Amino acid sequence: MKHLITPLVTCILFVVSFSAFAQSDVSVLNGYKYIYLRPLTYQDGTSDKWGIRNAVREKLMASGLTVLEAVTLTPQGTPANCLTAVCTIDHTNNAYQAASDYIYLKIFNCQGQTIYASQGATGAVVLSFQQGWRKATKEALRDFSSYKYKFDEKSTFESKLFGSLPPVEKIDENEETLKKYFSETAIDPIEGIYKSYQAQGMTYYKVAIKKFGTTYKMIIIDAEYRAWRPGEVKAYFEQSSMTGLFSVKWYMGDKRPYETFGSFGDDAILTIELKDNQTGQKRQDKFIKMFPLTSNGRNVNTGTKIKASGSGFFISTDGLVATNAHVVEGSQNITLSISHETGNSKYKAKILLIDNKNDVAILKIEDENFTSLAKLPFGIIEDAEIGEKVFTIGYPLNDIMGSNYKVNDGIVSSKSGIADDIRYYQISVPLQPGNSGGPLFNKQGNIIGITSARLNSKAVGTEVENVNYAIKSAYLLNLYNMLPSRSKINTSSQVANKELKDQIKVLKDFVCLIVVN
Repeated sequence: MKHLITPLVTCILFVVSFSAFAQSDVSVLNGYKYIYLRPLTYQDGTSDKWGIRNAVREKLMASGLTVLEAVTLTPQGTPANCLTAVCTIDHTNNAYQAASDYIYLKIFNCQGQTIYASQGATGAVVLSFQQGWRKATKEALRDFSSYKYKFDEKSTFESKLFGSLPPVEKIDENEETLKKYFSETAIDPIEGIYKSYQAQGMTYYKVAIKKFGTTYKMIIIDAEYRAWRPGEVKAYFEQSSMTGLFSVKWYMGDKRPYETFGSFGDDAILTIELKDNQTGQKRQDKFIKMFPLTSNGRNVNTGTKIKASGSGFFISTDGLVATNAHVVEGSQNITLSISHETGNSKYKAKILLIDNKNDVAILKIEDENFTSLAKLPFGIIEDAEIGEKVFTIGYPLNDIMGSNYKVNDGIVSSKSGIADDIRYYQISVPLQPGNSGGPLFNKQGNIIGITSARLNSKAVGTEVENVNYAIKSAYLLNLYNMLPSRSKINTSSQVANKELKDQIKVLKDFVCLIVVN
């Protein structure tokens, strides 16, 4: 009577394959990265008593494959991701060795498809169990004798499965370069690094949102769904006229565009409205901001002491001040600081009107120490010509460059901005963080725009110098005209015939440093 021992040997390889390959072609493993060899345990409690697991492990390593000691599997026993394939070795031995026994080697991918299979026999006559299983193991591993592993990304499961998907924009950024940018640059509240909150069908994503011109791009850092590669753009965000609300062009799993909306609030949570592919119902997917650290939705860069968000200027004698929307967006407390020959005056202010789409805001001073101004020495006009000389007064990098106002001059280089955006002037006036929201004066001392942005070399992929932008005064006037009761805007300058140095002595008293808390 035969005594049967029925052990099961299972080894797992991190592999990828789109469909079942020819089952005798071991080169299929070039589409994988790692091998996991599950411990071999027999029913009697012993482990790898015949040395089969060790023999398989040594042969795989000799072929150049990386052997891992642990891996995560799904409840169905398949790999937890598609860089995984499972190799099983089944064998049944007879106590009396009356006939040949076999080892069956099978390797299958994350879809459960067999991608490689082989077998080896002990032979009918052997001197010992160990000798028989050594012979069977060697025969089952015969294809590995001449095989040399060489990873081929084009042979992976993802490449074959997702290779036909439409292309998306790819940006040369990684987590290290993005963190460096976020740490050293004055960024908007929505910019930073996020992780997806995995609920309602949303898979794991680690992404960064970075501003390019007037558009925010969501860049993949890491993704569980391997159709998405690091550097690819997952979504585009455009600020709406409402604070914290964005129009979103989102790319689904199959990389088809989907138009939707997103919101970002003081809790540092980004919410995107998406549609469930299975139910067709809309759902709210959330991303949690991880970097930089935030406080009430505003970025806190630990390496900087800058509190000044930018500059502003008076547009009425009763305490209305204009600036950029991004300077004060999300602020809780606003303080205006104005330099005089005898010192500084500080006043509390609030947001009266804000136009995020065109990056314009109007503040209202609400401070008992403020008294109305006699008259504004400048006008606000809508006319400017290419080549016209211009200058600005502002408070750039006040914690580094000092708290006094700074003056820079240049010319109008173009009557349109990035991608021919007609809302902007391109100017050669040097701008730094803190200049945002300041007035752009023409040579007569009239305001023609609001200094707002500079072209970032990283954003365009090449070095650029003195390419800066100012939102045209027409957009400020449009916002001002929305006020139900308003005074007439002055259109003439009292300093038109003065030299620049004398113009500045007058105009500086109507330009302020904006500090947000």
